[in-house]
Amino acid sequence: MDYDLAEIAVLASAMRDETGRSAAQALEHLTQEDFSSPERQSIFEVIGKLAPDCNDVDVMMELPESTDAISSISQQYGGGKITRYVDHLIEHRNHRAVERAIFVANDELNQEKSAEQIASGFTASVAKSLSKRKGQVHVKDASQEAHAEYLSLDAGQASAISTGFPKLDAHLGGGLQNGKLYVLGARPGVGKSALAMHVTLQASRKGIRTSYVSLEMGAAECAGRLLSNASGVARPTEAGKLTAQDKTKLADTAKAMKGWPITFKDDNKATLEALGAFLAQQRLEGELGFAVVDYLQLLTSDGYDSRVQEVSHISRSLKQMSLEYEIPVLALSQLNRSSSKDGGRKPGLSDLRESGSIEQDADAVILLHREKEIDRENDCVWMHLAKNRGGQTGVSYSTFEKPLGRFSSYVEPRLNEDKPPF
Repeated sequence: MDYDLAEIAVLASAMRDETGRSAAQALEHLTQEDFSSPERQSIFEVIGKLAPDCNDVDVMMELPESTDAISSISQQYGGGKITRYVDHLIEHRNHRAVERAIFVANDELNQEKSAEQIASGFTASVAKSLSKRKGQVHVKDASQEAHAEYLSLDAGQASAISTGFPKLDAHLGGGLQNGKLYVLGARPGVGKSALAMHVTLQASRKGIRTSYVSLEMGAAECAGRLLSNASGVARPTEAGKLTAQDKTKLADTAKAMKGWPITFKDDNKATLEALGAFLAQQRLEGELGFAVVDYLQLLTSDGYDSRVQEVSHISRSLKQMSLEYEIPVLALSQLNRSSSKDGGRKPGLSDLRESGSIEQDADAVILLHREKEIDRENDCVWMHLAKNRGGQTGVSYSTFEKPLGRFSSYVEPRLNEDKPPF
């Protein structure tokens, strides 16, 4: 398609559609830079200023020096949906982004940079362009989207990713939601990685694509945890432990896992930049659905004088990634060592290790603590939704079968619990 005509069609529709919908859709997906000339960029800027109630005359009054061009453009309004023209301009933008990325990659190749550096920069640049870029959205259009979401939630059609715990999902507005950063904090060995795997399993069973970054375990070990959880067969600790039934369960589950949409980042690159390149590559291969980082404090980023500043930058970047790729990001976090020395007390938000900004950047924080004093066949885990932006907080218990990495139904809190149960 002629991109010049697409530009004209978008501007004409935005100025002549009396409902204001065309202007709202153009402003949601396009920016001034998507237009080829300074004059058209100025026209689009004025449309954004006046929307949703604007027309060609209003724009002429704001840009009297461009009256002839505005008149010529507006006369070419043909009605119909503007989205197909917007899509063409987005495609043109993405082509330009690829061309720029190729130019930069070629320049870096001449500078004899490593192949990994060049490839990482190329994929990150292109993926950022492919991500949806929003401009201004009028409250009228935003409210319609919110209304539709409310109705879909009420109908049991939540777009959020279930945690596998119905009551926790209800507190989180249906589960883990796009554009939000969730932090799962616990001391070593309590089960935060197992809970992350538990949520990943819920997502994969519904066909939601998960990008899993484990900086402690290799891909095979991660897959092994999923295999045990899904099959109900623990990893054998010695020869001859598996029964014929166990082997059948493992074979059936392993076969099913071949179709699960999960990709592990299986290397020792623990930098924020490597994480960004991984998600960018995943975005190029298709829609992202969910990302897990296990765990936050193992990530590094150059250029900071202190570890606190570095972790603050990392937590902000994870939040930005959730918004940029429009996915939930679940970041696991270690707790301060002092919390484990203080008589085994239950952790609080202040125990998040190395940075108060983790709490600030997170939309929700879940803290885990193992209850050793409760005599049960399986571990009893105290689960505290300590922060929930825009929702309720609360405490409950869950049983945890450590050999299988399984969390199961809630156990009611004791009467002396200081937080309301969810």
